[in-house]
Amino acid sequence: MTEMIIINIVVVAFLVTIVIAFLSLRRQKMAVMDEVNQLSLRLAEMETKVATPPRLNGQVETDQGKTNSQGSDTSDLSAMNDEALFVYLSKTIKDEEMFRRPELNRKAVRERFSLSAARIGNAFVRGGGMGLPEFVRNCRLDYACRLMVEQPNMSFTEVSIQSGYQRTTTFYHDFKARFGMPPAEYREQELKKQVT
Repeated sequence: MTEMIIINIVVVAFLVTIVIAFLSLRRQKMAVMDEVNQLSLRLAEMETKVATPPRLNGQVETDQGKTNSQGSDTSDLSAMNDEALFVYLSKTIKDEEMFRRPELNRKAVRERFSLSAARIGNAFVRGGGMGLPEFVRNCRLDYACRLMVEQPNMSFTEVSIQSGYQRTTTFYHDFKARFGMPPAEYREQELKKQVT
C-alpha cells in the first residue's frame, strides 16, 4: 500500500514538473515572439525613414514626379467619423496602389494623410473592422490573386514582389493562411475555372 502511495506521489511530481517546464517554455517562446515583433517594427520604421520621399518646400514628391501639398487633400479628414475616414483611406490606398510599396505601414500612412497613429488605427478598426496591417495584407493578396490569373507565367517570387511583399516566404505564409492553400494550387484552380 505504501509503495503505491510513493509511486503515485512520484508520478504526480513528474507530471507537475512536465507542466511547469511546458509553461516555462511557452512563456519563453512568447517573450521571444514579442521581441521579434518589436524588432520587426523597428526595422519597418528604419526602412520607412530611408524610403521617405524628399520634401520640397512643404510638399512631397510622388512616384509620378508630381508634387502634392502635404495637407491639400487632408484638410477635412479630421472632421470625418471613423467609417467615412476608413472609406476615404482605404479607397486612396487601393486607387494609388500604395499597398504595393513594401515600406507601407502606419507611419507612412500617417505622414501621407497628416493624421495621428491613433486616428488611423481607430478608422481601420472601428470603421473597417480590421487593423491597417490586415487591410494592407488583404490588398496585397487580392492583387496577387489577380496577377496570378492574368499573368499565369509570372513566377510566384515576382507576384509577391509586385504585390508589395519583401519576402516570398511571408507571401506564401499569408496566402495559405487566408485561402487555405498554396498559391500554385489557387492558380491551378482559377485557371481551370476559366477553361470551363
